[in-house]
Amino acid sequence: MESNKLINNNGTYLYKDENFNTFSIKLNFLANVNNRSAAILDVLCNYLFRCNEVYKTDDDITLRRRELYDMKLSCYTDWYGSQKLFVLTADLISMNVTSEDYSKEAFEFIRDIFKKPDFTNEKALEIAKRKIISYIDYYLDDYEKFSAIMYYQIIYNMKDREYDYSTNKEYIKELINSITLEDLKREYDSLMSNYINGLVFGNINEDQFNEFVKYMDLTPINKDLDYSMDLKTTEGVIEVEKNCKQTYIYVTYDFTELTSAEARILEWILNSSIGLCYQTLREKYGLVYGSDATILFQEKKLYIFGITDVSKKEKFIEAADEIVNDLKDRVILEKYMLQAKEELADDEYSLCENNRKLSGILNNRILKFFGDKDRDEVNKEIQEMTPEELMNKTKTLTRKNVFMVRSKTNE
Repeated sequence: MESNKLINNNGTYLYKDENFNTFSIKLNFLANVNNRSAAILDVLCNYLFRCNEVYKTDDDITLRRRELYDMKLSCYTDWYGSQKLFVLTADLISMNVTSEDYSKEAFEFIRDIFKKPDFTNEKALEIAKRKIISYIDYYLDDYEKFSAIMYYQIIYNMKDREYDYSTNKEYIKELINSITLEDLKREYDSLMSNYINGLVFGNINEDQFNEFVKYMDLTPINKDLDYSMDLKTTEGVIEVEKNCKQTYIYVTYDFTELTSAEARILEWILNSSIGLCYQTLREKYGLVYGSDATILFQEKKLYIFGITDVSKKEKFIEAADEIVNDLKDRVILEKYMLQAKEELADDEYSLCENNRKLSGILNNRILKFFGDKDRDEVNKEIQEMTPEELMNKTKTLTRKNVFMVRSKTNE
Protein backbone atom coordinates (compact mmCIF):
# COMPACT_ATOMS: atom_id res chain seq x y z
CA MET A 1 0.00 0.00 0.00
CA GLU A 2 2.24 2.76 -1.29
CA SER A 3 1.50 6.28 -0.12
CA ASN A 4 2.29 7.71 -3.56
CA LYS A 5 -1.00 6.23 -4.75
CA LEU A 6 -2.85 8.69 -2.51
CA ILE A 7 -4.32 11.59 -4.50
CA ASN A 8 -5.16 14.71 -2.51
CA ASN A 9 -7.94 17.20 -3.26
CA ASN A 10 -8.46 19.87 -0.59
CA GLY A 11 -7.48 17.63 2.32
CA THR A 12 -9.45 14.61 1.13
CA TYR A 13 -7.38 11.70 -0.18
CA LEU A 14 -8.22 9.13 -2.85
CA TYR A 15 -6.75 5.64 -2.99
CA LYS A 16 -8.13 3.81 -6.01
CA ASP A 17 -8.50 0.03 -5.89
CA GLU A 18 -10.54 -1.65 -8.62
CA ASN A 19 -10.42 -5.05 -6.88
CA PHE A 20 -13.63 -4.15 -5.05
CA ASN A 21 -17.18 -3.45 -6.22
CA THR A 22 -17.49 -0.94 -3.39
CA PHE A 23 -15.77 2.12 -2.01
CA SER A 24 -15.52 3.59 1.48
CA ILE A 25 -15.41 7.14 2.81
CA LYS A 26 -14.00 8.42 6.10
CA LEU A 27 -14.05 12.09 7.10
CA ASN A 28 -12.03 13.09 10.19
CA PHE A 29 -12.85 16.07 12.42
CA LEU A 30 -11.04 17.25 15.53
CA ALA A 31 -13.39 17.05 18.53
CA ASN A 32 -13.38 18.77 21.90
CA VAL A 33 -12.06 16.63 24.76
CA ASN A 34 -13.98 17.89 27.80
CA ASN A 35 -16.59 15.64 29.41
CA ARG A 36 -19.68 17.59 28.43
CA SER A 37 -18.55 17.70 24.80
CA ALA A 38 -17.99 13.93 24.87
CA ALA A 39 -21.60 13.39 25.96
CA ILE A 40 -22.90 15.88 23.37
CA LEU A 41 -20.97 14.09 20.62
CA ASP A 42 -22.53 10.74 21.56
CA VAL A 43 -26.01 12.27 21.30
CA LEU A 44 -25.09 14.10 18.08
CA CYS A 45 -23.97 10.83 16.45
CA ASN A 46 -27.45 9.42 17.05
CA TYR A 47 -29.37 12.63 16.34
CA LEU A 48 -27.89 13.23 12.87
CA PHE A 49 -29.64 10.14 11.52
CA ARG A 50 -33.05 11.00 13.02
CA CYS A 51 -34.03 14.25 11.32
CA ASN A 52 -32.81 16.62 8.70
CA GLU A 53 -33.84 19.67 6.67
CA VAL A 54 -34.49 17.33 3.72
CA TYR A 55 -35.51 14.08 5.47
CA LYS A 56 -37.84 14.89 8.35
CA THR A 57 -37.85 11.52 10.16
CA ASP A 58 -35.56 8.56 10.68
CA ASP A 59 -37.99 6.48 8.61
CA ASP A 60 -37.43 8.87 5.68
CA ILE A 61 -33.67 8.49 6.10
CA THR A 62 -33.88 4.68 6.36
CA LEU A 63 -36.03 4.45 3.23
CA ARG A 64 -33.59 6.59 1.24
CA ARG A 65 -30.64 4.52 2.38
CA ARG A 66 -32.37 1.38 1.16
CA GLU A 67 -33.11 2.99 -2.19
CA LEU A 68 -29.39 3.71 -2.51
CA TYR A 69 -28.48 0.00 -2.41
CA ASP A 70 -28.70 -0.12 1.38
CA MET A 71 -25.94 2.47 1.81
CA LYS A 72 -24.14 2.22 5.15
CA LEU A 73 -23.71 5.63 6.75
CA SER A 74 -22.61 6.26 10.33
CA CYS A 75 -20.48 8.43 12.60
CA TYR A 76 -18.55 7.78 15.79
CA THR A 77 -15.92 9.29 18.08
CA ASP A 78 -12.54 7.78 18.88
CA TRP A 79 -9.36 8.62 20.75
CA TYR A 80 -6.07 8.75 18.85
CA GLY A 81 -3.45 9.20 21.54
CA SER A 82 -4.20 12.55 23.18
CA GLN A 83 -6.57 13.67 20.37
CA LYS A 84 -10.27 12.93 20.09
CA LEU A 85 -11.78 12.65 16.62
CA PHE A 86 -15.28 12.64 15.19
CA VAL A 87 -15.44 10.35 12.15
CA LEU A 88 -18.12 10.12 9.47
CA THR A 89 -18.09 6.87 7.48
CA ALA A 90 -19.95 5.65 4.42
CA ASP A 91 -19.83 2.39 2.45
CA LEU A 92 -21.24 2.50 -1.08
CA ILE A 93 -21.60 0.36 -4.17
CA SER A 94 -19.18 1.48 -6.86
CA MET A 95 -20.70 3.70 -9.53
CA ASN A 96 -18.64 1.69 -12.01
CA VAL A 97 -20.98 -1.27 -11.45
CA THR A 98 -24.17 0.80 -11.08
CA SER A 99 -24.50 4.14 -12.87
CA GLU A 100 -23.29 7.72 -12.86
CA ASP A 101 -26.75 8.78 -11.68
CA TYR A 102 -26.13 6.77 -8.53
CA SER A 103 -23.04 8.86 -7.71
CA LYS A 104 -25.04 12.10 -7.85
CA GLU A 105 -27.84 10.71 -5.68
CA ALA A 106 -25.48 9.06 -3.20
CA PHE A 107 -23.32 12.15 -2.75
CA GLU A 108 -26.39 14.37 -2.39
CA PHE A 109 -27.72 12.07 0.33
CA ILE A 110 -24.45 12.11 2.31
CA ARG A 111 -24.27 15.89 1.96
CA ASP A 112 -27.89 16.34 3.05
CA ILE A 113 -27.46 14.16 6.14
CA PHE A 114 -24.22 15.71 7.24
CA LYS A 115 -24.40 19.28 5.96
CA LYS A 116 -28.11 20.06 6.45
CA PRO A 117 -28.97 19.04 10.02
CA ASP A 118 -32.16 20.34 11.62
CA PHE A 119 -31.49 21.41 15.21
CA THR A 120 -35.13 22.17 16.06
CA ASN A 121 -36.57 18.71 16.71
CA GLU A 122 -37.04 18.18 20.46
CA LYS A 123 -38.67 14.77 19.97
CA ALA A 124 -35.68 13.46 17.99
CA LEU A 125 -33.35 14.80 20.68
CA GLU A 126 -35.20 12.95 23.45
CA ILE A 127 -35.14 9.71 21.45
CA ALA A 128 -31.40 10.11 20.82
CA LYS A 129 -30.78 10.65 24.53
CA ARG A 130 -32.76 7.54 25.49
CA LYS A 131 -30.87 5.47 22.91
CA ILE A 132 -27.49 6.56 24.25
CA ILE A 133 -28.49 5.95 27.88
CA SER A 134 -29.88 2.52 27.00
CA TYR A 135 -26.68 1.62 25.18
CA ILE A 136 -24.50 2.74 28.10
CA ASP A 137 -26.65 0.72 30.54
CA TYR A 138 -26.14 -2.35 28.37
CA TYR A 139 -22.44 -1.62 27.92
CA LEU A 140 -21.73 -1.31 31.63
CA ASP A 141 -23.54 -4.58 32.36
CA ASP A 142 -20.94 -6.40 30.26
CA TYR A 143 -18.26 -7.39 32.80
CA GLU A 144 -15.37 -7.42 30.35
CA LYS A 145 -16.23 -3.95 29.02
CA PHE A 146 -16.80 -2.74 32.60
CA SER A 147 -13.33 -3.95 33.58
CA ALA A 148 -11.75 -2.15 30.61
CA ILE A 149 -13.46 1.12 31.55
CA MET A 150 -12.38 0.76 35.19
CA TYR A 151 -8.81 -0.01 34.09
CA TYR A 152 -8.52 3.27 32.20
CA GLN A 153 -10.39 5.23 34.87
CA ILE A 154 -8.27 4.05 37.78
CA ILE A 155 -4.87 3.34 36.24
CA TYR A 156 -4.64 6.43 34.05
CA ASN A 157 -6.88 8.79 36.04
CA MET A 158 -7.69 10.85 32.95
CA LYS A 159 -9.94 13.65 34.18
CA ASP A 160 -10.49 14.98 30.66
CA ARG A 161 -11.93 11.56 29.74
CA GLU A 162 -14.10 11.10 32.81
CA TYR A 163 -17.29 10.72 30.77
CA ASP A 164 -15.74 8.15 28.41
CA TYR A 165 -14.36 6.03 31.25
CA SER A 166 -17.06 6.50 33.88
CA THR A 167 -19.05 3.64 35.39
CA ASN A 168 -21.28 6.06 37.33
CA LYS A 169 -24.59 5.65 35.51
CA GLU A 170 -26.29 8.48 37.38
CA TYR A 171 -23.51 10.92 36.46
CA ILE A 172 -23.70 9.84 32.81
CA LYS A 173 -27.50 10.03 32.65
CA GLU A 174 -27.57 13.46 34.30
CA LEU A 175 -25.00 14.75 31.82
CA ILE A 176 -26.82 13.34 28.79
CA ASN A 177 -30.26 14.52 29.94
CA SER A 178 -28.94 18.08 30.37
CA ILE A 179 -28.01 18.34 26.66
CA THR A 180 -30.02 20.80 24.58
CA LEU A 181 -30.49 21.36 20.87
CA GLU A 182 -28.33 24.47 21.23
CA ASP A 183 -25.55 22.24 22.62
CA LEU A 184 -25.78 19.99 19.56
CA LYS A 185 -25.62 22.91 17.16
CA ARG A 186 -22.67 24.50 18.94
CA GLU A 187 -20.72 21.22 18.96
CA TYR A 188 -21.60 20.58 15.31
CA ASP A 189 -20.40 24.06 14.28
CA SER A 190 -17.15 23.43 16.14
CA LEU A 191 -16.62 20.19 14.21
CA MET A 192 -17.30 21.86 10.87
CA SER A 193 -14.56 24.40 11.56
CA ASN A 194 -12.11 21.62 12.53
CA TYR A 195 -12.06 19.31 9.51
CA ILE A 196 -8.70 17.51 9.47
CA ASN A 197 -8.75 15.29 6.39
CA GLY A 198 -10.69 12.52 4.68
CA LEU A 199 -10.19 9.29 2.78
CA VAL A 200 -12.04 7.77 -0.16
CA PHE A 201 -10.89 4.21 -0.78
CA GLY A 202 -11.91 1.60 -3.33
CA ASN A 203 -13.45 1.37 -6.79
CA ILE A 204 -14.01 5.02 -7.71
CA ASN A 205 -12.39 7.17 -10.40
CA GLU A 206 -10.89 10.62 -10.00
CA ASP A 207 -13.79 12.47 -11.60
CA GLN A 208 -16.26 10.84 -9.21
CA PHE A 209 -13.91 11.55 -6.30
CA ASN A 210 -13.61 15.23 -7.25
CA GLU A 211 -17.40 15.39 -7.49
CA PHE A 212 -17.70 14.09 -3.92
CA VAL A 213 -15.17 16.66 -2.64
CA LYS A 214 -17.18 19.39 -4.32
CA TYR A 215 -20.45 18.19 -2.77
CA MET A 216 -19.02 18.10 0.76
CA ASP A 217 -17.27 21.49 0.50
CA LEU A 218 -14.98 21.03 3.50
CA THR A 219 -11.90 23.12 4.22
CA PRO A 220 -9.13 21.39 6.21
CA ILE A 221 -7.43 23.15 9.11
CA ASN A 222 -4.03 22.12 7.64
CA LYS A 223 -2.19 21.08 10.75
CA ASP A 224 -0.60 17.86 11.96
CA LEU A 225 -2.01 16.43 15.17
CA ASP A 226 0.10 15.88 18.27
CA TYR A 227 -0.74 12.43 19.64
CA SER A 228 1.95 12.37 22.35
CA MET A 229 0.85 11.35 25.82
CA ASP A 230 2.82 11.40 29.06
CA LEU A 231 0.45 9.72 31.48
CA LYS A 232 1.18 9.38 35.17
CA THR A 233 -0.16 5.97 36.05
CA THR A 234 -1.22 4.47 39.34
CA GLU A 235 1.32 2.00 40.70
CA GLY A 236 1.01 -1.23 42.71
CA VAL A 237 -1.87 -3.70 42.77
CA ILE A 238 -5.39 -2.31 42.47
CA GLU A 239 -8.47 -4.48 42.97
CA VAL A 240 -12.13 -3.71 42.32
CA GLU A 241 -14.87 -6.08 43.50
CA LYS A 242 -17.75 -6.86 41.17
CA ASN A 243 -20.54 -9.43 41.36
CA CYS A 244 -19.26 -11.38 38.34
CA LYS A 245 -18.35 -15.03 37.86
CA GLN A 246 -14.84 -14.44 36.52
CA THR A 247 -11.91 -12.17 37.27
CA TYR A 248 -10.43 -9.72 34.75
CA ILE A 249 -6.73 -8.90 35.14
CA TYR A 250 -4.50 -6.29 33.46
CA VAL A 251 -0.74 -6.30 34.05
CA THR A 252 0.83 -3.11 32.69
CA TYR A 253 4.45 -2.56 31.62
CA ASP A 254 6.34 0.59 30.59
CA PHE A 255 8.63 0.61 27.55
CA THR A 256 10.80 3.13 25.77
CA GLU A 257 9.37 4.52 22.56
CA LEU A 258 8.70 1.94 19.84
CA THR A 259 8.64 2.48 16.09
CA SER A 260 5.44 1.42 14.33
CA ALA A 261 7.31 -1.59 12.87
CA GLU A 262 8.53 -2.69 16.30
CA ALA A 263 5.06 -2.28 17.80
CA ARG A 264 3.45 -4.27 14.99
CA ILE A 265 5.75 -7.29 15.15
CA LEU A 266 5.68 -7.26 18.96
CA GLU A 267 1.87 -7.51 18.98
CA TRP A 268 2.07 -10.48 16.59
CA ILE A 269 4.73 -12.15 18.73
CA LEU A 270 2.40 -11.84 21.69
CA ASN A 271 -1.03 -12.39 20.13
CA SER A 272 -0.84 -14.72 17.15
CA SER A 273 -2.36 -18.20 17.31
CA ILE A 274 1.04 -19.57 18.33
CA GLY A 275 2.14 -16.43 20.16
CA LEU A 276 3.59 -16.04 23.62
CA CYS A 277 0.35 -15.07 25.38
CA TYR A 278 -1.59 -18.13 24.25
CA GLN A 279 1.35 -20.49 24.62
CA THR A 280 2.19 -19.33 28.15
CA LEU A 281 -1.15 -18.40 29.71
CA ARG A 282 -3.31 -21.07 28.12
CA GLU A 283 -1.17 -23.96 26.87
CA LYS A 284 1.59 -23.98 29.49
CA TYR A 285 -0.32 -23.02 32.63
CA GLY A 286 -4.03 -23.31 31.76
CA LEU A 287 -4.75 -20.00 33.48
CA VAL A 288 -7.18 -18.21 31.21
CA TYR A 289 -10.47 -18.45 29.35
CA GLY A 290 -9.30 -15.62 27.08
CA SER A 291 -6.28 -13.33 26.89
CA ASP A 292 -4.44 -10.79 24.76
CA ALA A 293 -1.70 -8.21 24.89
CA THR A 294 -2.21 -4.62 23.75
CA ILE A 295 0.39 -1.99 22.97
CA LEU A 296 -0.77 1.54 23.77
CA PHE A 297 1.47 3.12 21.17
CA GLN A 298 1.33 6.80 22.15
CA GLU A 299 1.05 6.04 25.88
CA LYS A 300 4.25 3.90 25.76
CA LYS A 301 2.55 1.08 27.61
CA LEU A 302 1.96 -2.64 27.11
CA TYR A 303 -0.67 -4.54 29.03
CA ILE A 304 -1.34 -8.26 29.21
CA PHE A 305 -5.00 -9.03 29.83
CA GLY A 306 -6.65 -12.25 30.95
CA ILE A 307 -10.00 -13.63 32.06
CA THR A 308 -9.40 -16.14 34.82
CA ASP A 309 -10.38 -17.32 38.29
CA VAL A 310 -9.55 -15.17 41.32
CA SER A 311 -7.57 -18.06 42.84
CA LYS A 312 -5.16 -17.90 39.87
CA LYS A 313 -4.31 -14.22 40.30
CA GLU A 314 -0.74 -14.63 41.60
CA LYS A 315 0.10 -17.28 39.03
CA PHE A 316 -1.27 -15.09 36.25
CA ILE A 317 0.97 -12.20 37.32
CA GLU A 318 3.97 -14.55 37.43
CA ALA A 319 3.11 -15.85 33.96
CA ALA A 320 2.75 -12.31 32.57
CA ASP A 321 6.20 -11.46 33.96
CA GLU A 322 7.51 -14.67 32.38
CA ILE A 323 6.17 -13.55 28.99
CA VAL A 324 7.93 -10.20 29.33
CA ASN A 325 11.18 -11.90 30.39
CA ASP A 326 10.93 -14.21 27.36
CA LEU A 327 10.82 -11.11 25.18
CA LYS A 328 14.25 -10.23 26.57
CA ASP A 329 15.72 -13.68 25.75
CA ARG A 330 17.42 -13.64 22.35
CA VAL A 331 16.84 -17.32 21.54
CA ILE A 332 13.14 -17.24 22.45
CA LEU A 333 12.62 -13.87 20.77
CA GLU A 334 14.24 -15.06 17.53
CA LYS A 335 11.94 -18.11 17.41
CA TYR A 336 8.78 -16.06 17.83
CA MET A 337 10.03 -13.33 15.49
CA LEU A 338 10.43 -15.86 12.68
CA GLN A 339 6.87 -17.09 13.24
CA ALA A 340 5.54 -13.53 13.42
CA LYS A 341 7.28 -12.49 10.20
CA GLU A 342 5.75 -15.44 8.34
CA GLU A 343 2.26 -14.70 9.68
CA LEU A 344 2.61 -10.99 8.93
CA ALA A 345 3.60 -11.76 5.34
CA ASP A 346 0.55 -14.02 5.00
CA ASP A 347 -1.63 -11.30 6.53
CA GLU A 348 -0.35 -8.76 3.99
CA TYR A 349 -1.15 -11.19 1.18
CA SER A 350 -4.76 -11.64 2.34
CA LEU A 351 -5.19 -7.96 3.23
CA CYS A 352 -6.13 -7.07 -0.34
CA GLU A 353 -9.46 -8.86 0.20
CA ASN A 354 -10.50 -6.83 3.24
CA ASN A 355 -11.91 -3.44 2.25
CA ARG A 356 -12.77 -2.30 5.78
CA LYS A 357 -9.36 -3.20 7.22
CA LEU A 358 -7.54 -1.53 4.35
CA SER A 359 -9.50 1.71 4.73
CA GLY A 360 -8.74 1.72 8.47
CA ILE A 361 -5.02 1.31 7.78
CA LEU A 362 -5.06 4.09 5.21
CA ASN A 363 -7.02 6.36 7.54
CA ASN A 364 -4.33 5.98 10.21
CA ARG A 365 -1.82 6.76 7.47
CA ILE A 366 -3.37 10.09 6.45
CA LEU A 367 -3.77 11.00 10.14
CA LYS A 368 -0.03 10.26 10.54
CA PHE A 369 -0.83 8.35 13.71
CA PHE A 370 2.23 6.12 13.28
CA GLY A 371 4.47 8.74 11.68
CA ASP A 372 5.28 9.27 8.03
CA LYS A 373 6.29 5.78 6.89
CA ASP A 374 3.90 4.00 4.55
CA ARG A 375 2.81 0.37 4.88
CA ASP A 376 5.41 -0.99 2.44
CA GLU A 377 8.26 0.72 4.30
CA VAL A 378 7.02 -0.63 7.64
CA ASN A 379 6.71 -4.19 6.27
CA LYS A 380 10.22 -4.03 4.82
CA GLU A 381 11.54 -2.81 8.17
CA ILE A 382 9.77 -5.72 9.92
CA GLN A 383 11.17 -8.38 7.59
CA GLU A 384 14.71 -6.97 7.96
CA MET A 385 14.49 -6.51 11.75
CA THR A 386 16.89 -8.58 13.88
CA PRO A 387 16.24 -9.97 17.38
CA GLU A 388 18.99 -7.69 18.70
CA GLU A 389 17.23 -4.60 17.34
CA LEU A 390 13.91 -5.53 18.95
CA MET A 391 15.66 -6.48 22.21
CA ASN A 392 16.93 -2.91 22.52
CA LYS A 393 13.30 -2.07 23.32
CA THR A 394 12.00 -5.25 24.98
CA LYS A 395 14.83 -5.27 27.51
CA THR A 396 13.51 -1.93 28.84
CA LEU A 397 10.07 -3.37 29.71
CA THR A 398 9.30 -2.95 33.40
CA ARG A 399 6.13 -3.83 35.26
CA LYS A 400 4.15 -0.76 36.31
CA ASN A 401 1.00 -2.07 37.97
CA VAL A 402 -1.61 -4.80 38.25
CA PHE A 403 -5.31 -4.06 37.98
CA MET A 404 -8.14 -6.52 38.43
CA VAL A 405 -11.91 -6.57 38.60
CA ARG A 406 -12.26 -9.30 41.17
CA SER A 407 -15.11 -11.76 41.40
CA LYS A 408 -17.03 -11.65 44.69
CA THR A 409 -18.94 -14.83 43.94
CA ASN A 410 -16.06 -17.11 42.97
CA GLU A 411 -13.91 -17.07 46.10
